[in-house]
Amino acid sequence: MTPPDAAIQVIGGAAVLLLLWLLRPLVRAGLDRARARRTPPPEPRDPDDEWKRREAAHRRDVMRSGLLHVAFDRDSVSMGDDSEEHWRLLMFEENLSLSAALGPPIFRVLTSMPGGQATWLIELREEIRAPQRSAAGKLDRPGLVRVTPLAVVAQQWSEPHLLHADVPVSRLMGATLYARSLGRQDPAEVAGSAHLILEEETVTTTAYDESQVSADDRVMIRVRPRQVEADAAGERR
Repeated sequence: MTPPDAAIQVIGGAAVLLLLWLLRPLVRAGLDRARARRTPPPEPRDPDDEWKRREAAHRRDVMRSGLLHVAFDRDSVSMGDDSEEHWRLLMFEENLSLSAALGPPIFRVLTSMPGGQATWLIELREEIRAPQRSAAGKLDRPGLVRVTPLAVVAQQWSEPHLLHADVPVSRLMGATLYARSLGRQDPAEVAGSAHLILEEETVTTTAYDESQVSADDRVMIRVRPRQVEADAAGERR
């Protein structure tokens, strides 16, 4: 008995579909090979171009208008360190608290010591009187600065020990944060010692013109969102 034409057509169609399903991996592999042949391999990145891109991104980041800024300087910690300029302008997108700014982000400008232990006394240097010089550049009268110890920072600590009430960084604008190196002294002992507010004579001024500070001398200080939330929670308490 010969099957009807309709049944033969159904069987034939099913056979074709089964064949196509079985050949699917081969077809897909062929298409992938053809696509790979048409797509040229990526060109190797030039290290100089990558450095230039990062430099341009840094410049755009720190030269924006509306940022808060506080001057920073520190002691040298070795003979080789003496040859480098340590003055930097710390840039802030947010009005962070001093305790947040002196947390882990401050080690972008503080040098770390081998062994993971280093103690710094952070001072606020406020100019009372600028140095006076003659037309020939000779010092006629030294300047005067008020030096206020603010905090003890240690490489082995995750947060600073404040010596005064916490303040927002906007309160520090116009003055200089100065980091005095105390080597490997025990930071707990330093924090427990008496720290007096003093006035010192100086031959240099702490004043600066923010518009004249280059991008190379600026450092963006940011904290992670969790750090900011914890800092805000501490202020509310």
